[in-house]
Amino acid sequence: MVRIFNHIGVDAVNVGERDLALGIPYLKELEGKYNFPFISANLTDENGSPIFKRYVIKNINGKNVGIFGLMGDMSEMVGKVENATGGTVKVQDVIEAATSVLAELAGKVDYTIALAHQKTNRDWVLARRAEGIDVIIGGDDYLKTEDPKKAGETLMVRAGEKGQYQGLLEVTLNGGKTAENSLIPFGDKIDDDPEVKQMLNEYNDKIVALYGGGSDTQSDATAAPVALRASSCEPCHTEVVQKWQASDHAKAYSTLVERSKQFDPSCLVCHTTRFEQPGGFTMTRQQPELMNVQCESCHGDATNHLGSMQPIPVANPPIEVCIKCHTADRCPDMEENYDGYWQKIVH
Repeated sequence: MVRIFNHIGVDAVNVGERDLALGIPYLKELEGKYNFPFISANLTDENGSPIFKRYVIKNINGKNVGIFGLMGDMSEMVGKVENATGGTVKVQDVIEAATSVLAELAGKVDYTIALAHQKTNRDWVLARRAEGIDVIIGGDDYLKTEDPKKAGETLMVRAGEKGQYQGLLEVTLNGGKTAENSLIPFGDKIDDDPEVKQMLNEYNDKIVALYGGGSDTQSDATAAPVALRASSCEPCHTEVVQKWQASDHAKAYSTLVERSKQFDPSCLVCHTTRFEQPGGFTMTRQQPELMNVQCESCHGDATNHLGSMQPIPVANPPIEVCIKCHTADRCPDMEENYDGYWQKIVH
């Protein structure tokens, strides 16, 4: 990811809790290799000293733009940071940190951008309580904004999750401020950048080497005559399994192979059976019999049911099971039109 960021020329990266998972020294080492900084105005060490640059100032078309980073200070996010760092990194109050940076930037910049790693509702709080932010670019949420939200004079934009969209906010500063936002979906109509594609191929090759089998073996696995876990259900639930075989759930893994995403854990969790759960599909074993969204993805581990006919863990899966994968970004009408979706797999 950092190689690609460097290639496309980003100006700064706001630090999120997952970035901390391999340790501060590793992030510092990466920062030294590439041409952009990691920034955070409110992540500090145990003594309260900033760990990263609090902000950067970029001169763009004759205008000075101040960019600073913020990590959400709600208990859930703070807990994630503490778990990732063993408590060695502290999350300071977002509003206090933003106010301090804005005071320091006053008179030095023409425009201020806050990169906010927090939930969308907290962006509104930040905009209203830390006066002087021109735009908040939000992350750590699946929401996307076609048109900028506005709180006072502060614009708020988001580009969804998993790199599915490119947000473009065009700002004009000529005696006033105007802004126009575009949200561009990355689809088949947009050609791959050859150099970025090569970086991704190199990454995928390394993952294949790590998890064994080689790319040819993994590609063949979806077509190989393996005993799918669902086949154990077929003797008693023949019609149900036949209906499943005709569904998109039964082809979920092949869609990853088509997009070279079959080694991405964030994708595998919704395209395999009980990913990284006891008895489920794992990165290390890559079990072909557990590929696709099978019976146990929704009904839970059926080992005891198959062995001694004990009841299955979840006889009637609630909608909460579905929306873990059919998120609002992918299926915006899932909850409102649940009955319609259910008819596609009803059994």
